[in-house]
Amino acid sequence: MRLVQISDLHLSASGGFFNDNWETTLGWLQATKPDLVVVSGDVALGGRNVDLDLAFARSQLERIPCPWRILPGNHDIGDNLHSGSKSNPVSASRLQSWRDLFGADCWVEQLGFWVIVGVNSQILNAPELGDEGLQRAFLKSALAAVPEGTPLAIFTHKPLFLDHPSEDASRPDCIDPIGRKQFAEMFAGRNVKFVACGHKHQYRSFALGHVRYFWAPAVACVNQAPDIKSWGLRQVGFIEYTLDGHNIRHKVHGADFLMRHESYVYTREYGALDAPEASAERSGLW
Repeated sequence: MRLVQISDLHLSASGGFFNDNWETTLGWLQATKPDLVVVSGDVALGGRNVDLDLAFARSQLERIPCPWRILPGNHDIGDNLHSGSKSNPVSASRLQSWRDLFGADCWVEQLGFWVIVGVNSQILNAPELGDEGLQRAFLKSALAAVPEGTPLAIFTHKPLFLDHPSEDASRPDCIDPIGRKQFAEMFAGRNVKFVACGHKHQYRSFALGHVRYFWAPAVACVNQAPDIKSWGLRQVGFIEYTLDGHNIRHKVHGADFLMRHESYVYTREYGALDAPEASAERSGLW
């Protein structure tokens, strides 16, 4: 079975910088037609136009020529309540707007011999919302019907950790320790083969014990200047997974044919990626 993970599209209804990479990625999907596409969050550029961008992203995903499932990211529904950006918190109203457009924000999907699980990382350790407990209950019920030993692939928007699952600091670019503990409890005793995320706009792969971890690069752009610390490779692209029995092969596509947009350069020029000037004539040298 062939599964493709695309992440961090940052689509804009006003014709943002990154829509060109989506068109190129869509052409690749149309030519190859994988068995399933998982979109692991941040489909919208967001900012002041988040509602318009989300509606635009929904219409664009309808163009995917094969089955697809999606998870929300921090640009889509807001950031984690206790470790994320305080100026952009997840809320019940934003979560409902997402569900109205895209449907379920967590799900379980059968793919051949495998079970693919989507977890809404933005509501982990968010008891104030109530949806955190609903997600745990849903996944417990859905996994109860999955035979023991079935290989699981789990997708989230944010990485569970940066260096090691034992880290005890809360950082805005990964799941906090309490949320990580909740995640681990949901899948305790299960045959988790790999956990894949987006968010960091970097490609990374490593293994701890019998579990592999993948960070998908962003389709849209790379973030931050080159002298800022990176955990993975600052590149654009997406990941194709081949699931053969219990075996996993993966390949990163796009570095050689997607535009390697540098978001920090655009931010320096326009102040914000969703600023009106960013959709108007762009200055540069000419």
